[in-house]
Amino acid sequence: MIVSQACIIMNNIFSSGLRFLGIICCGVIALRENFAVAQVIPDTTLPNNSRVESINNSKIINGGTQVESNLFHSFEEFSIPIKNRVYFNNQLDIQNIISRVTGSKISNIDGLIKANGAANLFFINPNGIVFGNNAELNIGGSFIASTASSLNFADGSKFSATDTKFQQVLKVSVPEGLQFGTIANPIYLTSQASPDSKTNSLGYAVGLQVEPGKTLALVGGDIILSGGNLTAPGGRIELLSVGSDSNVSLHFSRKGWYAGHEGIQNFQDIQISERTKIPSFLDASGSGGGSIQLTGRNILINGDSSIFTTTLGSDEGGNLSVTATELVELISNGGKSLQVGTESMGNAPSLTITTKKLVIKDGAQVETYSNGLGSGGRLTINADYSVELWRGYSFKYISIDRDLFIPSAILSSAYTTGNAGEVIINTFLLSIHDGARVSTSSPGLYLATSNQYIPASGQGGNLTVNARDSIELAGGFYGKNNSTVSGLFTSTQGTGNAGNLELNTQRLIVRDRASVNVSSEVTNNSIYSSTDVNNIGSSGALKVQASSIILDNQGKLISESVSGRGGNINLQIHDLLLMRRGSQIPASAGKLETPGDGGNITIDVPTGFIVAPPQENNDITANAFSGSGGKVQINAISLFGTAPRSREDLVRKLKINNGTNPSVLDPDSLPTSDITAISQENPTLNGIVNINTLDDSINRTPINLSTKLVEQKLSQSCRTDVLINQSQFVITGRGGLPINPLEPIRSSTILEPDWVSVERGDSESRQDFLHYAPGKINIDSSRDPMKIVEAIGWVRSSKGDLYLVANTPFTKTNTPRFQSVSCRRD
Repeated sequence: MIVSQACIIMNNIFSSGLRFLGIICCGVIALRENFAVAQVIPDTTLPNNSRVESINNSKIINGGTQVESNLFHSFEEFSIPIKNRVYFNNQLDIQNIISRVTGSKISNIDGLIKANGAANLFFINPNGIVFGNNAELNIGGSFIASTASSLNFADGSKFSATDTKFQQVLKVSVPEGLQFGTIANPIYLTSQASPDSKTNSLGYAVGLQVEPGKTLALVGGDIILSGGNLTAPGGRIELLSVGSDSNVSLHFSRKGWYAGHEGIQNFQDIQISERTKIPSFLDASGSGGGSIQLTGRNILINGDSSIFTTTLGSDEGGNLSVTATELVELISNGGKSLQVGTESMGNAPSLTITTKKLVIKDGAQVETYSNGLGSGGRLTINADYSVELWRGYSFKYISIDRDLFIPSAILSSAYTTGNAGEVIINTFLLSIHDGARVSTSSPGLYLATSNQYIPASGQGGNLTVNARDSIELAGGFYGKNNSTVSGLFTSTQGTGNAGNLELNTQRLIVRDRASVNVSSEVTNNSIYSSTDVNNIGSSGALKVQASSIILDNQGKLISESVSGRGGNINLQIHDLLLMRRGSQIPASAGKLETPGDGGNITIDVPTGFIVAPPQENNDITANAFSGSGGKVQINAISLFGTAPRSREDLVRKLKINNGTNPSVLDPDSLPTSDITAISQENPTLNGIVNINTLDDSINRTPINLSTKLVEQKLSQSCRTDVLINQSQFVITGRGGLPINPLEPIRSSTILEPDWVSVERGDSESRQDFLHYAPGKINIDSSRDPMKIVEAIGWVRSSKGDLYLVANTPFTKTNTPRFQSVSCRRD
């Protein structure tokens, strides 16, 4: 009773993120309490009941009820103390061993579970399950542990832990699902078992392990791994956390069983965490990378804990899928929280994160990579609301007196010959701050012992971000001898080309030194082992579609290449490109003693403006060092504060001589905001700047309007006639204007129903006449052309209608209906 009350209090105190700590503490208390009476006790609910025989530290389970290839066992209690074993002594033709706990106690398993042959083992206890530090498996098939209340079958029958009637079980064939009752209790795992010194692909203890190609599944309420490991080589690991009254489907595939969560509305939480500096690992690596699936409400992976699956052979990889209805949160100190890759010929598994909100912080990383012939897997993130990357993990490297920084990151990497996988992010808001980054690259391998760099020949992956509202990149990490800026990057440091980078959003904000960067670069201060540094691959293309782009405080959109042609930058903007305080858009190529042509920059703002304060050094450049300058094409309504500048302008403004090092011929050295496309070394290879605006002035600067009132100059005359030598302002039109503003508008003109307009042209040719009718214009070619005669008078008919005439026998003054207001004369 005391334990239950403590758990309730702790679970109420802790928030959703920290609530796991209370659960773990209560689980440990409950585990210790139950170990005092831990045992395997069969019940009497089956036609052929289970029989348990004790030999030393072993419990041998015989009997049970067999129906076709299924063997059923039922227990009142099922727990295994430390260094004890439970052995299901089944026949070799059994495909599925199906066991349940009908009593009221949780199962504490801290020893070995063994079965014969390749039988799958299903174990359900609705009270809860704890796998302790020494829990291990020795079975030939898959292992599915659940806190469900019953196991459902294809023919509609159930094997229930709460309803022990057995008559329906005699019809069973294939397990089809798990049914939860009013309470979905948790599953805990802390296993660090290493039977026969077995380790996972990273050299850590296997914990709970199944045979290659099989499934290891935990399906319950909250799922908590605290310093616990799961291993399924080339198989499948499944963690599914559901709420009460859930119905989980079970499906069989060539890689074992997997759980389906279609139609489930009520989920609970999953936590993968450290315990006293012991991380948790989920590993499905194998000849063909296995599959891992996590599904819950909130999923937390913290510390050095990691979930990974790697292709180690020639088979195709599977997938790593993390699905949360609310939040996926990754917190680490520089570790790979989620990772898929290939070390061989087979392609790496894919990696998919689906959630409402994804948070990656304090050095946690998500990565897909290739370190072999196979390609890296696709990395897809679907976050309904936001993707947030914050900070990184920094530490001081004492031996070299340098601050090292591991950024929070989403990465796709090619280290040798295989290509990097593509990265796709679909969300509402993307926010990257304080040195965090999203990157696809072909970085190669660095051997620190010899300071040798081995370039990769694989291609970098493409990076696509679709953020319905905004993308914001800000800040960086600035340590001793080391700085890392926040941003989005595609790059290559080897012979393979960098990937393309595409952004689609309403607002793109890049500020405080953050960067959007596609590049081809050389590793500094390293010895290239097998590749000429002049044979580095090309940088990718940068494309942005947005309503507005704001670059502030050295924010940058960059395409750089050390050799070859610089990548192109294409900005499609609806409203505004604003550049502030040293921001840049360069598509440059080449450096000293390396060739390269500048890339092309296209900025299309057909219904908007480009604004760059003139003295804030905001530059748009398509320059080359020794090669040809690129082309800058700008289409906008108008440009404010920035203007194109030729190479001669730079020479004159910078006051340099022709013999001066061309590297100083850089618009960044000027305080003005400039647009250039030059060759710094060769004046004959300058590029082109083409600006298309609606006005002639492309160097508009804001003007200050005077606040001093000027003297009014209005006519003071009230005379009805026009004085001699005074100007006249005549307005003609239907009805005219009143004599002065105090009178109403007069309308004494008469409009005939039809107006006729005659085209100008040869009077001898046949003319088309335009015949007016309300709402349309008709072309009437049946009328003969007539001579236009100027009216010199008008007559009134007996009905009072007025007609313009060429000649009039008399004239009559038309007296206006309204009289003029008389002027006051002094």
